[in-house]
Order: sequence, then C-alpha cells, then structure tokens
Amino acid sequence: MISLIIACIISVSAITALFFAWYFYLQARNKERMALIQRGEKMEDVFRLQKENKFKFSFPWLKVSTVVLGMGVSFLIIGLYLFIQENEADKAKGFFITFIIATCVGIACMINHFISKRKSLN
Repeated sequence: MISLIIACIISVSAITALFFAWYFYLQARNKERMALIQRGEKMEDVFRLQKENKFKFSFPWLKVSTVVLGMGVSFLIIGLYLFIQENEADKAKGFFITFIIATCVGIACMINHFISKRKSLN
C-alpha cells in the first residue's frame, strides 16, 4: 500500500515538473517577443531572429545508452551472483528480467543516436 502511494506521488510530481517546465519556457519566449516588439521590431523580424538564433539541442543518446547498458550489465552480474553463489533463482530472475529490459533500452538509445546523427548531417 505504501509503495503504491509513493509511486503515485512520484508520478504526479514528474507530471507537475514537466508542466511547469513547459509553462516557464512559454513565459520566457513570450517575454522575449514582447521585448523585441517594444524595441520596435516587426513580427516578421521577430520570427526571423528566433529562427536564426535557434538553440540547437541534441539529446545525448549515446551517453544515456552507455549508462543504461552499464546498469544492465551490473544487474546481470548481481543476478549471476544470486543464482550461482546464493542459489536463489527467484531473486535472480528479477535481475535477469531487468538486465534484458535495460539492454534493449540501451541498444534502442544507441540506434537513436546514430539515426539522429545521420539526419543532422543531411
């Protein structure tokens, strides 16, 4: 019961954080546009300036994939330890499942890195 309440609190907090990040981004963009308009810029010039000075952000997919794959390998090592040394197959099964999921997510992030890198070159 307690774990369910904690999971709900964490998910509501994450959604709230995402909403406020989006809200403050829109507020900052609006203030920037208002400042340009007050300086006497036309709206076409405002949009042109924003396109020229556009912040080019590329998500660090390769770093994320490295971290996730490292975590997956550590889950594999823990699972093997529990299976071989402690003879606890039930506990090891959870670590093996987590290893498989982490490995798939890490490989997907790595593929995404190379696909987005190829798109940015074109």
